[in-house]
Amino acid sequence: MARQRKKSTMSKRKKWVITGVAGIALLGGGYMVTQAIFNSGMQAKQYTLASANKGSLASSTILSGKAKSVSEQYVYYDPSKGTNPIINVSVGDQVAAGQALVQYDSTSAQIDYDSAVRALNNAGNAITTFKRDNAAIAGTTEYNSQLQELNNAYADAQGNVDKAQLALNATTVNSDVTGTVVEVAESINPSTQTSQTLVHVASEGQIQIQGTLTEYDLANVKVGQNVKIKSKVYPDKEWTGTISYISNYPNEKSDSNNASGSGDSSSSSSSSATYDYKVDITSDLGDLKQGFTTSVEVEDDTESIIVPVKAVVTQDDKSYVWVYDNKNGKITKTEVVLGKADGKNQQISSGLNEGQTVIGNPSKDLKDGQDISGSVDKASYSSKTTG
Repeated sequence: MARQRKKSTMSKRKKWVITGVAGIALLGGGYMVTQAIFNSGMQAKQYTLASANKGSLASSTILSGKAKSVSEQYVYYDPSKGTNPIINVSVGDQVAAGQALVQYDSTSAQIDYDSAVRALNNAGNAITTFKRDNAAIAGTTEYNSQLQELNNAYADAQGNVDKAQLALNATTVNSDVTGTVVEVAESINPSTQTSQTLVHVASEGQIQIQGTLTEYDLANVKVGQNVKIKSKVYPDKEWTGTISYISNYPNEKSDSNNASGSGDSSSSSSSSATYDYKVDITSDLGDLKQGFTTSVEVEDDTESIIVPVKAVVTQDDKSYVWVYDNKNGKITKTEVVLGKADGKNQQISSGLNEGQTVIGNPSKDLKDGQDISGSVDKASYSSKTTG
């Protein structure tokens, strides 16, 4: 009986031992499987490479503008020039530079001019008479003093003649350009407080795109840059041109808006300073006509070192890229200064040299000096190279 109890106890101990061993084996196997899965996940991370080459961004600045004549002249009603202006041309007339467009009544200006000329002649005669009658005391202090007064009077009279001549000339408004009369006022209202266009002359066959750009556009738009021009009238057509002029001075209207603005950032686009610009068209004009509203795409052809946008990481308000050493497979965390960017590429202003290789898809667990040669997708190098 005692022998049977002893066998039973031993059997139970064996079962516990076997069960324990089996459990340890299962735990060990589970750890190995888990570790294998973890390691396989680590090995699955493949890093792409990209070359820091010089290139241009795809992004552009879009401006609005209007097709206008290169040379044109607006003649506005100006009561200071005289009264009863008479327009000497009609719409469609071809005019030459210097040709009379508008003639104001010159009666009053002519009278003033004739009076000024008579006063000048009298001043000249006074000098002649004084010299003849006082020849005996010529050279004395008294003689020189009186002669100086007469000469001053003559100079004043000459100045009055010059002013009268300008006023008389102003009664006739001449064309500054050779071109076609495109607008003539049907009637004139001397009492109006707004400027009235009497005549508009524009040159033929020469068109510019003119418009305004904001102070924010100035950083991206320079004289000499190439542009692409499109019109809503012909959306399938495109013209080329070059930025030929950007004003150094803001428009007065934008200044007044700023002075009366509330300073709210939401209104910055409407209240920011604007500057006039012009575009010379370099392609055939074709169907482009004066007055067309256009969009102007300014091409950013400035070359700089660029890398993929995703290659840049930010930490503590600083920007970095991971530079890959093609010889030993190690990486170096390198601080860079960023320029502009588009949806694909990022300009690097400083910190990288042309031809260096960077990691195109860095992860957070990378370490400075780490060897990742075994995790680099070499096949991606050529496809990820920028430039």
